[in-house]
Amino acid sequence: MKGNLKRVLFVFIVLACLVPASLFGVFMTRKLYRWYNPYLDQDIAGPTTITAAWLEIEPKSPLRVERQIHAIALDLDKSIHKERDGWGLALPDGSIVRVQVQLVGDDGITYELNDASFFLADTGETLAKFSRRDLARGRNYIKVRIRTEQPVRCRRIFWRNYNQWDTEGPITPALEGDS
Repeated sequence: MKGNLKRVLFVFIVLACLVPASLFGVFMTRKLYRWYNPYLDQDIAGPTTITAAWLEIEPKSPLRVERQIHAIALDLDKSIHKERDGWGLALPDGSIVRVQVQLVGDDGITYELNDASFFLADTGETLAKFSRRDLARGRNYIKVRIRTEQPVRCRRIFWRNYNQWDTEGPITPALEGDS
C-alpha cells in the first residue's frame, strides 16, 4: 500500500510539472512562429493597373478580419512615393493621385477603407495600405473595389492581417503618424 501511494504521488508530481512545461512550450513556439511570420496575407491580384474606372476583384475566398490590424495593401512600383504633405501617391511625373478602396461585405454593404498608411519593407516593397478600424469580425468581405484618378501600376494587391505586437522588427513605418 505504501509503495502504491509513492507511485501515485510520483505520477502526480510528474504530471504537475509536465503540464505547465508543455503549455509554456506551446506558447513560446507560437510566439516564435508569429515573430518570424507575423502576417496573414491573402493574395487578391497579381500585377495590376488601377485606373479611374472601378476595378472590382472577387477574391478566391472571402476576406475576413482575423487579427488586430487588417488592410488592403498595394505593392507599388518603387518609382511611386507617398505625397510629401498628404496621403496621396506621388507618381514619377510629379502628379498626385488619391486611391479609393472599398470592401463589399456579404451583407451587401460597401465599406470605404479611408485610413491610409505607407511602409517601406526590409524586402524592398513599397506598400500603400488602406484600412478601416470598425470592420466586423466574423463577416465575409466578398469583393474589393479600387480606383485612382490616373493609372497606378501595382506589383500585387493583397489582404493583410496582423497584430501590432507581432511586427516589431520585420517592417518599419516609412513616416511618423502612419496608422
